[in-house]
Amino acid sequence: MKKTIIVYGSTTGNTEVMSQRVEGVLRDSGMDVTLKEVRAIAPEALTGYDVIIFGCSTWGDGELQDDFIPFKKKIREAGFEGKKAAVFGPGDSMYPQFCKAVDILEQVLKSCGADMIIESLKIDGDAIFQLNKIEKWAAEVAAKI
Repeated sequence: MKKTIIVYGSTTGNTEVMSQRVEGVLRDSGMDVTLKEVRAIAPEALTGYDVIIFGCSTWGDGELQDDFIPFKKKIREAGFEGKKAAVFGPGDSMYPQFCKAVDILEQVLKSCGADMIIESLKIDGDAIFQLNKIEKWAAEVAAKI
């Protein structure tokens, strides 16, 4: 069984809701899943997992959620060759850099050698109103692992 980790940063709770929903779908699919807040894990710990999933909201002018900023700086040193990866996050389409944090983290994972297994999930607004979309995406992730 492939070990999967979901690492998320949440300021308002929106990304946390998404993370918990993704975790639930993956668990229901029989996967071994760990859920961690980004500030509670060191980037080098990710090398112990087969699948890495990041959840991050976008702030300001296309910036990462605060807790992901120091994490991103350290993650470039990690090697993720042979790892599968996916990214999700909420944003607000009223801003020109809609879900830019998702794009940033996807590029970081790719540059570290990870294989992106699915198109990233970008949620516009509150996740609680889009649980079906989140669950569908998570089921697709489970099918690709």
